[in-house]
Amino acid sequence: MWRSFLVIGMFAVAHVVGIPTCMAQEFRIRTTVYHHQTDVDPTIVSRSVSIFHAEKVYDHVDGLGEVTIFDPVQKRLIILNESRMIKAVINFDEIKNLLNVARHQTQEYIHDRIKKQKSSGKEIAEQLKFQLDPVFDVEFDDSRNQLTLDSKLINYRVQCVAPDQKASVETYLRFADWMARLNYVLHPYTLPPGSRISLNQELRSRDLIPIEVELQTRLEEKLHLRAEHKIHWKLDSKDRGLIHHWETLRKNKDVNTITVQEYLRNQFANLRK
Repeated sequence: MWRSFLVIGMFAVAHVVGIPTCMAQEFRIRTTVYHHQTDVDPTIVSRSVSIFHAEKVYDHVDGLGEVTIFDPVQKRLIILNESRMIKAVINFDEIKNLLNVARHQTQEYIHDRIKKQKSSGKEIAEQLKFQLDPVFDVEFDDSRNQLTLDSKLINYRVQCVAPDQKASVETYLRFADWMARLNYVLHPYTLPPGSRISLNQELRSRDLIPIEVELQTRLEEKLHLRAEHKIHWKLDSKDRGLIHHWETLRKNKDVNTITVQEYLRNQFANLRK
């Protein structure tokens, strides 16, 4: 359940390694996500790698046996599960349609909660309304390169860096936008993508990539997450080997193509086991 959207989709802590003067369109992000709780040491909840190459991004979370291939040229994402030899292909338009359906259902639920005239129901309704259309107080400290998005319910604190090549910013943020959308489609009980996309827009407007980010929520379930995100601006032989392996698997005729609805049913069945 702790997919990489917790890192790419919502926040990131990045240590930038060796930014070159050439176009930074090939790079790798190695990520570790931590869960913070009071009076205990942070616990690791996810490790992942995202490899940016030839207009695609290959996003692999340790322990899931899956890779998600982001393919903006073909306007699609591919979820490839090697252990089960299946792949689900979902187009951008399909993701948008599913998000529109989810938004409509949430709005109906909000209306129903308000109609019942119960204080607890109204509080939940207000939280859901904010998640659908978040509005933040935004501050940027130039001297510290720190971006802050504050609200009563969701807060981001982002340490940023400006890479030499601005093109890498949009490459990263475009991927972040779509992973936030996809992960909400796959896991609808997580945060809707609006808050992360709002953060991405603030980063875009300043041509920045996140370096250190903390996410804290004060919703029905409070959450405090942090990610360490190490960026290498040059791929190595291991990265290229992984790309070759995943592309070979994607083209393998023995891999069964399923719909995203079938994928979700499989996920739900596995959770019940």
